Amino acid sequence: MLLRIQALLRRSQIVSAHKLVVGKVILDFDALTVTRDNEKQTLPQKEFHLLYKLLSYPERIFTRIQLMDEIWGMDSETTDTTVNVHINRLRKRFESYPEFELMSVRGLGYKVVRT
Repeated sequence: MLLRIQALLRRSQIVSAHKLVVGKVILDFDALTVTRDNEKQTLPQKEFHLLYKLLSYPERIFTRIQLMDEIWGMDSETTDTTVNVHINRLRKRFESYPEFELMSVRGLGYKVVRT
């Protein structure tokens, strides 16, 4: 029960601060930036929201459809392969970051593993 309370408190801090800290990496939701040490990157909105969503729930598997509905909206006419393209861009951009890894779960979707 104590672990559940800690998880809830951690999530509430994520929501109120609009910042997510993963090791040395800081995601600023309001500025759409990812900062690590002295390196700051401003991401396109969809890429940032996708990364933020995955990092907010490490080890949780999200289907492409779930991510499409959450990030692009249910009314979007884009296909679920759009998620693949954005994930590949994020992987290239953050391949040198040891704090997390974007992983494909065959037949299901994507998840983030924090290291």
